[in-house]
Amino acid sequence: MASKEQIQCMKLLDVLGRVIGANTGAATESEWYAEGLANKFYDHAFFVLKISGGRTSLVLPSGAIAISGISSLDVLSRAAFEAFLTFHYVFSISETPEDKDFNFWSYRLAGVMDRKDFPATTEEQKGTLAKDKQVIQKLSEKLQSNSSFQSLGEKTRKRILKGTWRLQSWTKIAEEADLGGLLASHVYRHLCGVAHSSSLSVLQTKLAYEKHEESVLMGPAVSLINILVANMVYYYCELFPSSKVILEKDKAGMKLVEMWVAIGRG
Repeated sequence: MASKEQIQCMKLLDVLGRVIGANTGAATESEWYAEGLANKFYDHAFFVLKISGGRTSLVLPSGAIAISGISSLDVLSRAAFEAFLTFHYVFSISETPEDKDFNFWSYRLAGVMDRKDFPATTEEQKGTLAKDKQVIQKLSEKLQSNSSFQSLGEKTRKRILKGTWRLQSWTKIAEEADLGGLLASHVYRHLCGVAHSSSLSVLQTKLAYEKHEESVLMGPAVSLINILVANMVYYYCELFPSSKVILEKDKAGMKLVEMWVAIGRG
């Protein structure tokens, strides 16, 4: 039987899906990436809810096996957390058009730079890297003509041109998004520990399996996802007026979003 938080998560995901859908076919490159990042976030959040629903069965050559997925739950939660923070940093945190362009171009450049040293072996791969080189040149030139970039120190400018796009810690970005200190620092640190297989995360997971208490670890993950989905809806609608119209027509959905945004800030 689904918990109250799980039922609310389904409703929040429905709202998010509709506000993203209202903006399909974005006009600019940055809007295209904003939509894609929101969809990526949705994917992570969806499967956190899916895993929290109970054990998943799979028939292997040696027989059927059922597993709760708690080891993956917080890894997906962290991925959703960082997808939301990336969205906020790249698309919502900017105060001026120059800052907005700077954040987006830095983000784009860093992504292309990630594969510039890939050892290409096929003609197709070599062609892709050649195109990437042109994109890197174009983005670097855009950044160097940007006043926000020009206002930075020389060392920072060099870092950005080498592929650094985020000049703040994840914790600081979470605080900028008005998430409370418990989420911004302690919960995020816990999620990183799970993703990096810390000894504490191994202890918690092993004890949960031994005591058949996997649900104890699942509840907080769903609550976290509810907070993140609500905030993604909020910031996405602030970015796209057509999406905001959809939300404002759904009074019950808007009330649920506001409730979970308030919980995250509390």
